[in-house]
Amino acid sequence: MKKFSIIFFASLLSLGLTTGLLAQVTTISLEQTPGVFTTTSLDLPAGEYQFNIANNGVDKELGFVLTPKGKSDQASHIQEAYVKKTVANGESSLTGVVKLAPGEYEYFCPLNPTERYPLTVREDIQKVSLEQVPGKFTQESLMLKSGKYVFEISNEGVDKDLGFVIAPKGMTDQANHIPEAYVKSLVSNGSSSLTGVVNLQPGEYVYFCPLNPTELHELTVK
Repeated sequence: MKKFSIIFFASLLSLGLTTGLLAQVTTISLEQTPGVFTTTSLDLPAGEYQFNIANNGVDKELGFVLTPKGKSDQASHIQEAYVKKTVANGESSLTGVVKLAPGEYEYFCPLNPTERYPLTVREDIQKVSLEQVPGKFTQESLMLKSGKYVFEISNEGVDKDLGFVIAPKGMTDQANHIPEAYVKSLVSNGSSSLTGVVNLQPGEYVYFCPLNPTELHELTVK
């Protein structure tokens, strides 16, 4: 079973020159198997989200419900979080765009059925988007404040699956990789994937992709 925190927030980054990152809709993929969601909790910042609900091995059509914690009646369902169509075995469906404010929520499927899973929305984590093209990242360096981050890695035009690594500068062997910075799934051409929550302390780091492959890019944390 997977348990992970994924988060989103718009921030200003120094990328050689300073670039403004604007708010955007983040897609979160959730898989249902018989009786359960394989992701058992979510930790998000305030923002706009779409949920992609997949049915893997449940021999009936499934749905998705999101409510404030402790409120399970239908009147409390967040209607934008309903899937656009019920999800047959082997298929997936997107919800509408859900604007989530800080607070405690729960998600579940009454058709599978599943238990209720916690979803926490908070404001103390930032998201950084990085794009890979053949042989390189388009952002050549990063300068960040110390804190908690999630990285969204996108693949634009690389005809193979990609990953993401952060390590202390000069220590790039696998034993020194920051495991929370690995993507949740390899990134195919035209798609993106989120890392876990990375708590960055002041210091010098590098980021790179050994699968593309790319050079080592500098990441400075103040």
